[in-house]
Order: sequence, then structure tokens, then C-alpha cells
Amino acid sequence: KATTYYNFTNYCILAGVIYVICLILSSFKEEKIKKRTIISSMSYREYNRKLLLSNSLFAIVLWIFYVLLSFILVGNIMFTMHGLVYIINSFLFTLCAVTIAFLIGNILTNKNAINGLVNVIALGSSFLCGAFVPMEWLPDTVLKIAHILPSYWYIKTNELVKTVEVFNRESMMPMITNMVVILLFTFGFTIITNMISKKKRKLD
Repeated sequence: KATTYYNFTNYCILAGVIYVICLILSSFKEEKIKKRTIISSMSYREYNRKLLLSNSLFAIVLWIFYVLLSFILVGNIMFTMHGLVYIINSFLFTLCAVTIAFLIGNILTNKNAINGLVNVIALGSSFLCGAFVPMEWLPDTVLKIAHILPSYWYIKTNELVKTVEVFNRESMMPMITNMVVILLFTFGFTIITNMISKKKRKLD
């Protein structure tokens, strides 16, 4: 029950974070605001860092909401080590979702395109990675493709948690590895966003 719940939050977190953050970032692309930002003494890295941190606050509030909801819906399992791993894993994925949203928000210029893109990314990754359909039911080809998505590593950890009876170094290592992969995705998206932002400022 806990695994199903946290697998489904893959869609909820991605959709919510991407939609709201992209709308916020689109407001900063309005001509007057954009020009003021460019002529200011603030570097693109500092500008991106402040936007990223402020948008992360919204994402963390959203994450807290889903965690609190899990205590109500799932029950006592959330007070165990299993529950703690679910919570940590979902937190790392939420941070990754913020960087994905930030990257998309820096590329998109059309507000009308946000709805469509949210559906493609959130729904697409949820279906491909096993959020709606259990991983064991998905074809091997689909799972191989899913490796390039952060959602795969997030859901894979959730699936591992439900099989663990005793938490020790041996049982934790595969989960820690998956979480490290999610962090690498997070850093990778941040670097790409900074590169795009720098290039756009030069063009402007």
C-alpha cells in the first residue's frame, strides 16, 4: 500500500512542481522584468540560484503535504524504517523535479505550452517507469528506455523497500545507489540550466 502510494506521487509531484514553477518562471520572462534582470549587477548563476531556492520552497511544501497525507492513508508503516526510506526517497525526487521544472521553464517561452508539456513529462514518465503499472508487468524494452528518467530510479527504490525485511548495509546499498543516481540527475539538470541561461543572456 505504501509503495503504491509513493509510486503514484511520482506523477503528483512532477505535475504539480513543473506546472507551478514553469508558470512562475514565465512571469520573469516578461520584457520589462527581463531587461531589468539583464542590466542588473546580478550574475546569471546568482539569479538562477535565488530563483531555484525560492521555487524549492513551494516544492517542499507540496512534498510535506503528500508525506502528511501518507501518514493518514498508509498508516503505521510510515513510523518504521520503511516509512523513513520512502520519505527520504520522495524528498530527493522532489528536489530533482524542481531542477527539471527549472530547466523546462528556462527553455519554454509560451505559457500555453506548459499544460501540454506537463502531461507529456509527468504522465509519460509515470507510465514508462511503473508509477501506474507495476514494473514487473512492463516489457524489458520499456524498462531499458526508462533508465534515462529519474522517475525510474525513484520508483525502483520504492519497489526495493517493500521487499526488505531487515535494514542493513547489504539491503540498503541498492537503494542508496538509486538515490545517488537521482542526485546526479539533479546536479546535471542544474548545470544544463545554467549553461542555457548563460547562452540566452549573451543572445539578449
